[in-house]
Amino acid sequence: MKLYRERKMALNKDEDIDTIFERMFNLMGFQGKPKVQSWSYGYSMTAGQDGKPIIKEWGTGLPKMDNPLKPKPFVPETPESISQVDIDSENMRVRIIVDMPGFTKESIKITGTENKLQLSASNETRHIDNEILIQAKVDPSSAEATYKNGILDITLKLLETPKPEGLNIQVN
Repeated sequence: MKLYRERKMALNKDEDIDTIFERMFNLMGFQGKPKVQSWSYGYSMTAGQDGKPIIKEWGTGLPKMDNPLKPKPFVPETPESISQVDIDSENMRVRIIVDMPGFTKESIKITGTENKLQLSASNETRHIDNEILIQAKVDPSSAEATYKNGILDITLKLLETPKPEGLNIQVN
């Protein structure tokens, strides 16, 4: 069983702060003076005559850290495209509309099965890779697709009328 002795540190008003810290570090088990890097950093924000904000940085920068106000490099995002699936049982058609502005029709790739479509497209800033589930059985070879003004419109033939799933619940 080890016994620990309580160490108290008395402050002497005649000591300078460096000596006090050196004694504290010695009590904690550090030998010699610690290596400290000094730095300063900040920013000021004012409004210009036109009312727009003006941000100015000052100081030596943060040590070994990114500058918080420096623009970050662009990282392409992989957003979910907005899609709408309409099943028209009366005309035995399924229409899928996908909002995906900023692409060319040559960059769009579509593959399909009887119950889903795989959609991918790329440009300099974005990449989309989405799977669109269809709640009905369709003929993928009958697909017709057009792309105009950022809207992809896909039409497929319906192979069988979808059956409603679940039970009807009476609302009182």
